[in-house]
Amino acid sequence: MDLDLVFKKLIKKQVNYQSDNLGLNLLITRLRSKYAKKPTPDELENCLQEMKAFFSKYSSILQKDIEMLKRL
Repeated sequence: MDLDLVFKKLIKKQVNYQSDNLGLNLLITRLRSKYAKKPTPDELENCLQEMKAFFSKYSSILQKDIEMLKRL
C-alpha cells in the first residue's frame, strides 16, 4: 500500500491510527486540525509533505508504525 495514500486518509480523518509514539500522535492531530481549517488541495499537499518529512527524519524509530500504517 502506498504510504502517501494512507497519510492523506489520516489527515482527512478517513482512517484512525493511535501510535505508541507521542510525537506521531501529536503530528497527526495537528495536521488534521490544520487541514480541517483550510480543506484545500494545496493545504493537503503541505500537510502530506510535513508528514513525509517527519517519517523520513524519524524512520528508524517509526518502523513499527510504518508497518501498521501499511495495513490500514
